[in-house]
Amino acid sequence: MRDLLEISAGEAIALMRQGDLKAEAYAAALLDRCKAGRQLNAFITLAPDQVLEAARAADRRRAAGAFLGPLHGLPIPIKDSVNTADYPTTSGTAALRDFQPKDDAPVVRALRDAGGIVLGKTNLQELSLGWTSTNLTFGPVKNAYDPARIPGGSSGGTAVAIASRMAPLGVAEDTCGSIRVPAALCGVAGFRPTTSRYSPRGVMPLTSVFDTVGPHARTVDDLALFDSVITGDFNALRPISPSGLRLGISRAHYFTGLDPEAGRVAGEALARLREAGVTLVEAD
Repeated sequence: MRDLLEISAGEAIALMRQGDLKAEAYAAALLDRCKAGRQLNAFITLAPDQVLEAARAADRRRAAGAFLGPLHGLPIPIKDSVNTADYPTTSGTAALRDFQPKDDAPVVRALRDAGGIVLGKTNLQELSLGWTSTNLTFGPVKNAYDPARIPGGSSGGTAVAIASRMAPLGVAEDTCGSIRVPAALCGVAGFRPTTSRYSPRGVMPLTSVFDTVGPHARTVDDLALFDSVITGDFNALRPISPSGLRLGISRAHYFTGLDPEAGRVAGEALARLREAGVTLVEAD
């Protein structure tokens, strides 16, 4: 079996479905990783005993011949601006340090109904207002690859948890880049869905025009799994040939003043897209 910290959410769930992996063993491995990486400050609230008990309950159901759903036994970190009935939801501010919601946000309820387990509540920029995940109340989130650097924000805790192998899939939230910026700075995959694709209820609001929950993961397949669970749509997307795609490149906007190393990596990515058949169009 591959290293439990390196497998995707889909792979972990498949192993548990087959009986080749216990949910308790998987949860314990992730919790050990959370403990080892606590200096990254990815979590505001973590309750190992609660997580392990939920994992043992999943194993008992599996032993009885029942499977909880498409997320059976999967521990999932939740951004601490999203309500959870059994964890405080602080939104990263001292004023809400002791706020305990009565109910899960609909997105969290859907994850639990599918067999998911709340791993903990992740750190964030206070009230989701910023792109650095600096937090004066709970301390700053640190980048998994270089703790001296920011992880992006405001959903930095979830992105760092995914990047540092504390979990393969997590809940973030985006108004003006709070999923996308941490995904870019932490080297993980992020999906900002169309506003209102997922219910916004139970999430600290900024503006209803842009607010949306969304996932961070290490694989695009896991992003699709998350979307399927929340929407109830498990139909596979129709494959698209790269040769039919046209990609606009705004060099004046995105490449001016770019760090040379970042420019090199971006150039290599564009070259791979061109080799795959994508037509690159200079858009300036």
